[in-house]
Amino acid sequence: MGLIEFIINIYMLAFGLRLFMPAASPFSENPIQRGLYTATEPVLRPIRQVIMRGEPRFDWSPVFAIIALVIVRGFLVTTVMGVPLSSSLADGMLDVFDFVVRVLAILFLGAFFISIESPFAFSQSGHLMHNIAHFFLAPIRRFTGYRIGRPDVSALMGIVLLGVLHGLVLYQAGALVAQAAGAPADMILGSIVYVIDFIFDVLFIVILVRAVLSFFNPDTGNALFQLLILFSDPILAPIRRIMPSTYGIDFSPLIAILILRFIQVSLLPLLLRI
Repeated sequence: MGLIEFIINIYMLAFGLRLFMPAASPFSENPIQRGLYTATEPVLRPIRQVIMRGEPRFDWSPVFAIIALVIVRGFLVTTVMGVPLSSSLADGMLDVFDFVVRVLAILFLGAFFISIESPFAFSQSGHLMHNIAHFFLAPIRRFTGYRIGRPDVSALMGIVLLGVLHGLVLYQAGALVAQAAGAPADMILGSIVYVIDFIFDVLFIVILVRAVLSFFNPDTGNALFQLLILFSDPILAPIRRIMPSTYGIDFSPLIAILILRFIQVSLLPLLLRI
């Protein structure tokens, strides 16, 4: 089930991205959009033909695909593990929600890094990320304002609000199934810490991968490598200013990883005691 669940999660992410990238096509200049179209269109095309006849104003086929994946995973869990179908479907929906929260958290973090002009912020990948994030952050930006070159407060507020929403949904889900749950405030605080901890995990992986790739002279025109730079440079650049390379060796990734782990292990748990 582990490999199957991983594949299902990847496709849920792909369908979710297609929902906000209707312009994706096999002829797109962006390699990410081309790959996304190639991976998802064979599934979405039959859904449009069966469910969405005519020319709808908005393509809802990715939503139907995600719902179908949740149902398929529910049946698999029921068959393999003997769990009641209703419980497996409910768990599946919560897993999808948790997955969406984590993806949006990374998306909002990328939007924040773009606002402070991280390298490759204006690349095709950065522009795509900015447009998707703006779809969600636009209501917040009406109050906070937004301008490139100034830290995007709305992105940070969006991450906090994701934690609040995550906590409220978990609390309500626990109440519906009559499971013991803490107070709403405790659930919300725990979820905010959970989202922040996940972001730190992603930054740890990004910095580690970039450090390893630096030994192989990667192609800076590669869209995935540009995303690595976009997410890691805002962390590494300040460290490099304080601690330049010594004998040609860049210690900033090591220092950044140590700082991230210290915050995760020592400081984040303190928030749960408030």
